[in-house]
Amino acid sequence: MLILAAVVVAVLLSGCVSTSDVLEMGKDTYSVSATADGYRSASSARQSAFEAGKEMCTKQGKRFMFMNESKSRTRMGIDTTVDVTFKCLSEDDPEYTRPRIRQAPDVVIEDQRK
Repeated sequence: MLILAAVVVAVLLSGCVSTSDVLEMGKDTYSVSATADGYRSASSARQSAFEAGKEMCTKQGKRFMFMNESKSRTRMGIDTTVDVTFKCLSEDDPEYTRPRIRQAPDVVIEDQRK
């Protein structure tokens, strides 16, 4: 009985990351989301999304090129979802360069005066 209780506790504390299917957004451009529950860190969701993207590109014989990422709290702020947008490009494609990574602003101010 004690062993069963230990197994149940271990399963509950292990947490999980669920990763969506990779979605085609346009020519060579894809998106994937991964959600980490409250027992796992956002970095594990990020890693899972990147691995799914890299796997998609490898299946095509192409290289993974990061484009953008966003992170949001989901399920009443308990879980973290990471959305990654990327391209699968041939190594000789002129667009396959070092990515210009910039953090998106937390607040956007838009002037709607005309």
